[in-house]
Amino acid sequence: MLKNYLNVLRRNFARNKAFTIINILGLTMGITCSLVMFLVVKQEFSFNRYHEDLDSIYRLGHIDMVDGRQYTGGGLPLVMPPAVKEEIVGIKEVTLVAHEAYGLISVKGNAGEVKHYEEDPELVYVEPNFFKVFTWKTLEGSVDGDVLEQPNVVALSKTIAEKYFPDESAVGKTIRLNKQLDLKVVAILEDDREDSDFPFGIFISMETKRSQDPEEFTRWGSISSDNVAFLQLENNVTPAQIEEQFPDFVEKHWNADRREQTTFVLSPFTEYHFDERFSNFSYRIIPKSMLYTYIIIGAFLIVTACVNFINMSTAMSVKRGKEVGMRKVLGSDRKQLIFRFLGETFVITLIALLLSMAITERLMPLVINDFMGITIPFKPLTDLALLVYLLGILVTVSLFAGLYPAFVLSGTKPILALKGGLTHKKGGMAFRRFLVFFQFFICQVLIFGTVVALTQMKYFFSVDMGYDQEWILNISLANRDKQALDLWESEIQNIPGVENYSFNFRPPFSGSISATDAYVYANDSVRDEMTAQVKMADKNYLDTYGLTLLSGQWLNDSDTTNQFVVNETFVKKIGLSPDEAINKRMQIWGRRAPIVGVVKDFHVSTLSAAIEPVALFNDIENYSTLGVRVNAANAESVVASLENIWYQVNEEYEFNYQYVDDQIVNYYEMEQKMSQMLTVFAGIAIFIGCLGLYGLVSFMANQKAKEIGIRKVLGASVANIMRRFSLEFILLVGVAFLLAAPLAYYFMNIWLSQYEYRISIGPLVFIISIVASLIIALTTTGYRSMRAATANPVQSLRDE
Repeated sequence: MLKNYLNVLRRNFARNKAFTIINILGLTMGITCSLVMFLVVKQEFSFNRYHEDLDSIYRLGHIDMVDGRQYTGGGLPLVMPPAVKEEIVGIKEVTLVAHEAYGLISVKGNAGEVKHYEEDPELVYVEPNFFKVFTWKTLEGSVDGDVLEQPNVVALSKTIAEKYFPDESAVGKTIRLNKQLDLKVVAILEDDREDSDFPFGIFISMETKRSQDPEEFTRWGSISSDNVAFLQLENNVTPAQIEEQFPDFVEKHWNADRREQTTFVLSPFTEYHFDERFSNFSYRIIPKSMLYTYIIIGAFLIVTACVNFINMSTAMSVKRGKEVGMRKVLGSDRKQLIFRFLGETFVITLIALLLSMAITERLMPLVINDFMGITIPFKPLTDLALLVYLLGILVTVSLFAGLYPAFVLSGTKPILALKGGLTHKKGGMAFRRFLVFFQFFICQVLIFGTVVALTQMKYFFSVDMGYDQEWILNISLANRDKQALDLWESEIQNIPGVENYSFNFRPPFSGSISATDAYVYANDSVRDEMTAQVKMADKNYLDTYGLTLLSGQWLNDSDTTNQFVVNETFVKKIGLSPDEAINKRMQIWGRRAPIVGVVKDFHVSTLSAAIEPVALFNDIENYSTLGVRVNAANAESVVASLENIWYQVNEEYEFNYQYVDDQIVNYYEMEQKMSQMLTVFAGIAIFIGCLGLYGLVSFMANQKAKEIGIRKVLGASVANIMRRFSLEFILLVGVAFLLAAPLAYYFMNIWLSQYEYRISIGPLVFIISIVASLIIALTTTGYRSMRAATANPVQSLRDE
């Protein structure tokens, strides 16, 4: 019996090659997308789940309300965590992590001194209890007890240790940081995991940082996003109980302005990978809303593929009708026929699933991992969750795609089946129209979302940021002493193609935010207080980055702070006009000087945030960036010359630079990925939808073959017949659009609301979406309608 089924199955597939290929192709694409989405979502939700005390750990962040706008931040003053532990009741542990931007590590080996340049979040300062709060396996040595309470000690990850001390134990050895600080290696730790947001490799004791700059651990007003505190709560203590103690804490330690605007909140560490309010050490926040969108899109695509299968199967019903009639005459009952057709669907689904697995296995290392920025394992034989998902897909798709065609094909009386009257029921036609409507409903939601996302992305890169973006490159300075800066200045002036240059702390647009308390004085008393972002800059900053001076003058040529320039938002905050603000005295970090200029507002971060008060001033000790405006024609030679100067100043460090416009593009990486994925998935949904539409047109052509033949005999033209076919599909697409457009509009408005500066969804978006859908529908139906309209009426009117 089984052999007979397999032979019949093989013959049916061979006889209906186009039907089989279209069904396999549609299901393969739908299952592949669904499988990729499952793997991505599964991996993203696995981040940081391995920490043993996960549910009791919280990140301490703050929310500031300024002029009715909400600003969030995860950075804290270094002095704050010990005070929190001492004064807030219900906290078991408070641990502080301070990230260092980069470091030069020198190691003395048998062959002489070897230097290694480490950057990104590789190097951090941690407190001894970091390894009590978080799960991190020690491979050699110890980080327990008071080991990390000492200054000048360090723990290394296994990979870093093997890099610095190949073929020998690193414990007990000494490494030198930035050519001046010797650190003793006390432990070797396991490498950070693929599913971790702590990509750390060098763990220096916090006491080392405190001994190097004790004053930094006493300032309450200075907040850096690189300093993050994590709390572990006592048993049965809720976050709300901790948060309600912070108003008194803030009143005790901060000024009146801070007390009025700042609220401290606890963010669960379970949300560390997803919380859009705060950044993380991997610089990679994945909003849960995006993951839920992936889930919905994956489900929609696989449902669309199943709908396509149903339409194609019922379109073939006329061809299969005589087979069904003969089997019934020869004794097959309905149950046997249902299992036979479900078996065919199961085989097609199995083939599609195997193809999807093969495609996914190839896509993961070549496309998906690089696109998502993480490594996503694909191990269907050892990953239980993945195996269950694959089996669930196989069974669910087989039943969902196969049940309706199986019941339709098996439920007709033999006499009707043998006459080709298998599909004359009006209810069945209505159901198939609904399926096509549903497919185009999904397509139009995705088309609408794609148009909005792409338009917003275009807006990102076309909006006036308040400074020049083209042909300006930034170099992070490794050696920042005055001698190094003087060497840079003497050499860079002689490079052909350098139009201007500036030494500064940060360029106008930067992912690193530094904010502090600013005071504006009237006579000798404080007139206004506020939190302002600070940017230390030299005399060339204005011209190098193309800022616009509204009033007064730019900073003079000074190494120390003796003047301030502020932005429009700053002067609006203190209730003055740009001209009125000139010569007002202000103070930052204990340095009091006059405001000498006001610049036009510029964006210091992405368009998701409103422009905040900014103060710019001289301070050579904090210059860490060199900005260079280059002539486009000489850009390549300028970069080569800058590299030569770099190695004169810092022979041990690697030369790196980044153009401003590239930096802005990188900061919108997540939005770009979303728009790209929407585009891809919309294209796939459209393709699968077109297959389903082709199936329905084929079904109608088969069902109405005699009607078309009679109309042609009576004089109907090809254009008239095609118009009758097309009108029905135009109506289906139109109804789908009427329901899809409001839904897509609602959700895309929610997505846009996260940006302070955004597009408005106008009529053009609706027009593009409906026109694109109509063109797709008419193109798909045109070929099959033409075939039906030009067929020889003798063939369709012939009665067997």
